[in-house]
Amino acid sequence: MGTQRKRIRLLALVLALILLLAGFTACAKTTDSLIDPSADNTSADNAPENTASSSLNGVDLKDFVIVYSDDDSAYSKRAAQYIQNMVKTRTGLELKLAEDDAAAAQYEIVVGETSRPISSRLDPVVGKAQFTILAEDNAIALEGEYFVIAAAAYYFINTYVPKADFEAQIPKQVSTLDPIVKKATNFILMIGDGMGVNTTRLFEVMDNRIAYGDGEELFYGYYLPYQGTARTRSLSGTTDSAASGTALATGTKTLNGYLGRNKDGKDLLSLTELAAQQGKSTAVMSTEVQTGATPSAFSAHASDRNSSDEILASQQITVDTYGTIIDCDYDYYDEAGVTKLRNAITGNLDKLDDNKKGFFMMYEEAYTDKHNHANDKEMSFSALVRFNQAIGLVMEYAFYHPNTFVLITADHETGGLTEDFKYTSDNHTGEDVCVFAHGNRGDYFHNTSVDNTQIGQAFATFMGALEFGE
Repeated sequence: MGTQRKRIRLLALVLALILLLAGFTACAKTTDSLIDPSADNTSADNAPENTASSSLNGVDLKDFVIVYSDDDSAYSKRAAQYIQNMVKTRTGLELKLAEDDAAAAQYEIVVGETSRPISSRLDPVVGKAQFTILAEDNAIALEGEYFVIAAAAYYFINTYVPKADFEAQIPKQVSTLDPIVKKATNFILMIGDGMGVNTTRLFEVMDNRIAYGDGEELFYGYYLPYQGTARTRSLSGTTDSAASGTALATGTKTLNGYLGRNKDGKDLLSLTELAAQQGKSTAVMSTEVQTGATPSAFSAHASDRNSSDEILASQQITVDTYGTIIDCDYDYYDEAGVTKLRNAITGNLDKLDDNKKGFFMMYEEAYTDKHNHANDKEMSFSALVRFNQAIGLVMEYAFYHPNTFVLITADHETGGLTEDFKYTSDNHTGEDVCVFAHGNRGDYFHNTSVDNTQIGQAFATFMGALEFGE
């Protein structure tokens, strides 16, 4: 009997040990299941601990160094920093950044044009928003002209570093790719005042040594994939900036001098107001003063473009009602001044980006018009290069935020600039202007001619408005 009791106690002890071990194992599995390796963490502070299984072409991700060249454009350095930040956010790994003149590391991610051997195998696609990518046994390289490198960096991260735990294979032959594009919730309209077709071609006859430029040899609009033209006439005939700005802002033709109103003096709903009513953030930017015709067309309602008091009062209502950012008067032609403008653009984009419902922003380069009025090619070109700086920053933002639609156009042509770059007028003309677009549904504008009212109407349609304009 005593022997039997001992056996029972022994069996009970063994059973208890088995249950204890099973419980410990179950707890361990429960703890592991709290970590979702597919989660797309948005904060580096919440980055997962790094895992040895994160690899690119069989090489541990942690062994890579990110290389860029200070001799390349600033876009490349920012692209390298973007890759570094996103790798940390998604994997917990903090890869080292190195400049091109540093000694070669065993494994490198090369961003932009450098002296590394792999860079010689890649050529940027000149004048197009396409980029190239290539892998070798010990290096991966991305290349794109100017701001297009941002599209390459976004593609690299979102294709090959999708989460904390991954094994990615990058092709070992050159791939030429298009930027990632998603359904738009952010909308940016950029207007070069008086910027006719031949104004955009001034790079062909100007020696671009402007300090605040990128040393570019092309107007940045030509990098966008969708290109067409627009007609600009108002109900008065050859348009002024008030009527053409109103056509773009409201999708409605009006009389010269009218801002945000139809020919009968009725207030029209603008894209700024439409976006705000949808809960989006809004901004109006210009190198012109706040009461200039184009910024006023997107922020005010008045029957006389010269009525500054009425315009300012109407703009104040727009600010108070919708919280619209109105940020104007950036007429600078030196590095310090254009740096101030760049900071304003990126600062406003950062503010707009806080709204998860998206935003609408209008940006105008006003002085292409003023210098064409004066038949001054050199100064008009200076304004064009400044406009390129704004376009580059906007497109860089769009490539990092592929839910962004961008359209670049002019309100009208000024100066009658001919194909051999001679002025034939000191005023506005009725010539068609360029349209450049990037983003979802941008093909609407490709290889076609539209009326300027169709631009405003298309923006509204893309925002989901069924009726807009008259």
